[in-house]
Amino acid sequence: MKLKTLASIITLSIIATSMTQASTQNSIVDVEPIANNSSDVKTNYQFMSTEELQVEVEKHSNKDCLPFSLGKELIKRWTNG
Repeated sequence: MKLKTLASIITLSIIATSMTQASTQNSIVDVEPIANNSSDVKTNYQFMSTEELQVEVEKHSNKDCLPFSLGKELIKRWTNG
């Protein structure tokens, strides 16, 4: 009886771990292309208005993939007025 219970717990743990890992990998794959275009980010965002840049920073931040250069550009604009 104890062996059967232990086997059930191990099986459920493996299933839960697999589902969590698969979910995490899907999220990373969806976000990765945005974060890797750092050279394009500089050139594209330099021509945006500050308001448009703030919206883009918020979008990337909500997806947890805010490129450093994008945040740096926004901070530069805030400090220069």
